[in-house]
Amino acid sequence: MSKRQKGRRHRRVNRTPRPVGLSRPSAVRPEPRPEARPEPRAVVTAPERRPAPAPGLGRHEARTWDGLCAFGPGGASVDDLCASVGYQARTILKHVSGLEDHGLAERRGDRWYARHETEGALAGR
Repeated sequence: MSKRQKGRRHRRVNRTPRPVGLSRPSAVRPEPRPEARPEPRAVVTAPERRPAPAPGLGRHEARTWDGLCAFGPGGASVDDLCASVGYQARTILKHVSGLEDHGLAERRGDRWYARHETEGALAGR
């Protein structure tokens, strides 16, 4: 084995990008036939994006925040949040402790509760 490290340059497979567009030359395409549609097509719009509850939160922390808010005034345990949001317990704990630092969540016993007075909590930051 040589002392020089080859790195990625020795691989020549898939190093050149594919051309953009059609791979074959354009052939004569037949004109589309006008067909009467019995019902109009439904327009699918993207779901409305809500802004993150605080500027310092990422999308994953915001997802945990939405999951916590979905449980309402009853609060949620870490296991409940794991099942509903889909993250592991350690990740959920990092998220809710960050939410607690932002003043968006509070812990009582083994359950976490969303604090909805976000305007007052964020005004001091």
